[in-house]
Amino acid sequence: MNFNTALFLFLFLPLFLILYFFAQPRWRPFIGIVASLLFYAWGSVPNLIGILVLLLFNYRLGQQLETKPAKWLLPLGLFINVGVLAFFKYFVVYGLSQFPELVPYLPERISEWFGSLTFPLGLSYISFQLISYLIDVQKESVKAEKNLVIFSFYILMFPKLLVGPIVRYRTLAEQLPAPTLDQHQVAEGVRRFLRGFAKKILIADVLAKTVNMVFSLPVNASTPGIAWLALIGYALQIYYDFSGYTDMAIGLAAMMGLRFIENFNYPYIAQSIGEFWRRWHISLSSWFRDYVFYPLERVRLPIIGQSLNILVVFLLTGLWHGFGASFMIWGLLHGFFIMLENLFLNRWLQKTIRPVRHIYALTVILLTWLIFRAPSLKFVFDFLRLLAGNNLNHIQLAFTDTSPLPFIEPSFLIALVVGILLSMPIAPVLQKRFEKSFSFTVVTDLLLFALFVLSVGMMASSTFLPGIYEGF
Repeated sequence: MNFNTALFLFLFLPLFLILYFFAQPRWRPFIGIVASLLFYAWGSVPNLIGILVLLLFNYRLGQQLETKPAKWLLPLGLFINVGVLAFFKYFVVYGLSQFPELVPYLPERISEWFGSLTFPLGLSYISFQLISYLIDVQKESVKAEKNLVIFSFYILMFPKLLVGPIVRYRTLAEQLPAPTLDQHQVAEGVRRFLRGFAKKILIADVLAKTVNMVFSLPVNASTPGIAWLALIGYALQIYYDFSGYTDMAIGLAAMMGLRFIENFNYPYIAQSIGEFWRRWHISLSSWFRDYVFYPLERVRLPIIGQSLNILVVFLLTGLWHGFGASFMIWGLLHGFFIMLENLFLNRWLQKTIRPVRHIYALTVILLTWLIFRAPSLKFVFDFLRLLAGNNLNHIQLAFTDTSPLPFIEPSFLIALVVGILLSMPIAPVLQKRFEKSFSFTVVTDLLLFALFVLSVGMMASSTFLPGIYEGF
């Protein structure tokens, strides 16, 4: 199931909210679990069984860490959680193709099972939440959860299954046993959900039609102008896709009386790569900071230690997205530029004017998004030449093979312009300026409702596009 489907919007969500709102607070976690199980089972029952086994293992291990701590317990928990995540990330992408010599010796049913593997919904986010929970229990930052219902509610909660954010147990521990509903919080949750839904459907999905076509064609079938539009379009697409889903998750949590952490803070206004990561996927970057970088810093090597630790963290960040070479290079490049900024580049940047710092950051971000999105490294180098204006080997394909190209539809340009404008903190300034105005609230609510109706109409008439980060 997905947030941007009619089944979720007009059947699952209304029924869930009715039951949840009218239930006593102490019964709401149970209703949340049942709804989350249905949400998950709609996609894959076998994967749900695997997630439940992982949940029970960590539930029991957390109690053991608190009552009978032993040195091997936490390493065992880390090994199991990381191992399960690595297994699926590797074998779902590559299968048994990397071990052809083993295939003849495996039973046919095992080979078929490997071939049918799918990546469990939300496994990356669930694994990191479980790891942080075990570490926090071992460090005595939180007490192990004794109630299996509350622990299951925390792990399985459907709003954060698709694309996070990575919510740590300690931030929700006091809210989980009996969530209370506040009408203002619920209203803000509805507004937040509608904003996220519009961002996903009206900006990200509109941009995706052209962006996906450009990246699926041979490089020399495009022109430099179209290549630049596609690259900028992808940077906006992935932002509005991911932040749109995050807004929907935070909005749903607010409707349930829970508060999730923010995951984005206008990342494209960053003036350095370090600042970009303080604004982009905040729950992931802060997780790696607290659970990987800080422990590494405590045992870092002399002279090169911090730089090496930064590269290790961002290599792991790339691997979190997938085991492909492009993800690893993407992560290492971000780590490399942050390393340079820490060594000397920040001092130089601070002496320059703001536009120069902004251009530097956007250049690195766009370059690395190209590596992140491109189907191969050869495609990256060819695309860079095209961006530089080298189009000597241009080929003209039939319109049936390139539609909607070579024309740029007005809807793409509108989404591009709106996306650029909204990537700057204009909305918070307006909200702060008119926050006490009743008429401003009415107008914005009517606008949100109109955008929702438009989004539903576009969703119904378009091909379904899952969230980009669902696969990670």
